Amino acid sequence: MIQPLNIEEYRNAYEPGKVECASTEEMRPLEEIIGQERALRALRFGLDIREAGFNVYTAGAQGTGRMRAVQSLLDEFAKAKPRASDWVYVHNFENSYEPNAIALPAGRGMEFREDMRRFIEEVRQALPRAFQSEEYAKQRDETLQSLQRNRTELIARINQKAQGAGFVIQMSPIGLLTIPVINGQPVPEEEFINLPEEVRAEVLHRRDALNTELRGTLRQVQDIERQGAEAVTNLNHDIALYAIGNLVAELKEKYAGVTEVPEHIDAVQNDILENIQIFLGLPEQQGIPPQFQAFMREAPFRKYEVNVVVDNVTVEGAPVVFEQNPTFQNLLGKIEKEVQFGIFTTDFTMIRPGSLHRANGGYLILNVEDLLRAPLSWDGLKTALKTGEAVIEEPGERMGFITAKTIKPEPIPLDIKVTLVGTPMIYQFLYRMDPDFKELFKVKADFDTVMERNDENTNKYADFLCNLVREENLRHLERGAIARVIEYGSRLAADKEKLSTRFAVVADLVREANFYAAGDDSDQIERKHVTKAIEEKIYRSNLIEQKIEEAIRRGIFLIETEGERVGQVNGLSVIGVGDFAFGRPSRVTASIGVGREGV
Repeated sequence: MIQPLNIEEYRNAYEPGKVECASTEEMRPLEEIIGQERALRALRFGLDIREAGFNVYTAGAQGTGRMRAVQSLLDEFAKAKPRASDWVYVHNFENSYEPNAIALPAGRGMEFREDMRRFIEEVRQALPRAFQSEEYAKQRDETLQSLQRNRTELIARINQKAQGAGFVIQMSPIGLLTIPVINGQPVPEEEFINLPEEVRAEVLHRRDALNTELRGTLRQVQDIERQGAEAVTNLNHDIALYAIGNLVAELKEKYAGVTEVPEHIDAVQNDILENIQIFLGLPEQQGIPPQFQAFMREAPFRKYEVNVVVDNVTVEGAPVVFEQNPTFQNLLGKIEKEVQFGIFTTDFTMIRPGSLHRANGGYLILNVEDLLRAPLSWDGLKTALKTGEAVIEEPGERMGFITAKTIKPEPIPLDIKVTLVGTPMIYQFLYRMDPDFKELFKVKADFDTVMERNDENTNKYADFLCNLVREENLRHLERGAIARVIEYGSRLAADKEKLSTRFAVVADLVREANFYAAGDDSDQIERKHVTKAIEEKIYRSNLIEQKIEEAIRRGIFLIETEGERVGQVNGLSVIGVGDFAFGRPSRVTASIGVGREGV
């Protein structure tokens, strides 16, 4: 015989007297993640193991606290880890299109940038002072005087030979010109053309002979001029080196223990010595706008700047980064451009980091749905994890498009643990459809939607409510309200022996109850406020249920609840409409007929 169901047996009411405290005001805040022992165990394993490919996929329904749990656990892990390095980009003096990346101890990136800025300012003051000194002028004059005497003697010897051959020597930008002398007067080129042919032929013959005779002497003059230029260059090099030598030595000593920084300082010094003139000031040019002249004065010094892309000075332990908008450029960085006088330009100072760079040496959290929604981001992340490098590139280059010429920053080596947060469905999809996924995310942390309803967990439920009201400055819940929320937790779990771990839904219920408590001018959230919040939540969503019940009452849907019918029983179907589900009675009928023989 069919036994009737007693609804009270399946409700599993929670007596307010079981609540340890009179209200959440007397409870201790929750300091742990509840109901997710399996997921936390997997997370700890994934975060501890350092081998390649053991990144973590955190799977769970929305509202189970998966994101908060991951962030909380990562914060705990990160504090026990060493601080990550700062990263800077500097000018590559051998190839300006490939800026160099340099790692420095945490907090020293900004310090290095300021030291380099101060160093260049001091050099810009020291070099003009050195080259305007009397000592420099004296050494320069002494260097050039002997060479000038030799040059003057050679020029006099050339003039003497030229006069003997009937020519005069004239200096020009292209060298020495031999001009014929006729009747004691130099003959310009225009008049020379009009002379009789035999006269011109005779003059040209004598000039060729003179040029042949003077070629060796002219070579000596050129050698002297070259020696003079080299002597001045060497003198300038020595003076500049003396002027900045101590500054360079101090800077190198300060960063002696940092790999690649002393080498960069040497490269800066060599470039300064090769470009002394820009430190001595460019002459004012007429007809050029003042703003352009100001740009021209400062532009040559940009290559000495330091671009700090990762600064961990304020980070305790390893960095933890949650990228909420994982576009390709937000994830992998970008190269900005600026317009200068109508032209797009860029350089290493416009390199901007992505979240992979900021999380390097630590942990990166990504919502997998946002990641897959952003074009190129998933492929970019996989490439970075497979190669172990963070490469900053234009999105168009990855798509194979022809792009404008730009810089190609040196890749930064990655030491990072990535945690994806998403649903079990997306995990299954990626596992089956993307071969790279199972090689890069070998750890799955599964968040459950329910936990056992025992004394320990109900107490933790109450502690969670204590946390919630304190963090959001809500009214405290009295004992009856706490018990009603626990009952609601079992209702969400659809099991009287379980409690739901969809804490986001539970938190929304408390927020709504707080609203109704405020409407009653109550100091606390009472049981009736929680009940009202549940009822109002149902009322906002149960329009279809009421329409079906009305149709049954009016006989539009025929449901018989008394007597017997052959081939007919009543069934119950469950209909879900978004955040609300309800039962609908349905008539189930059966019919039979004569079939073929043997059936």
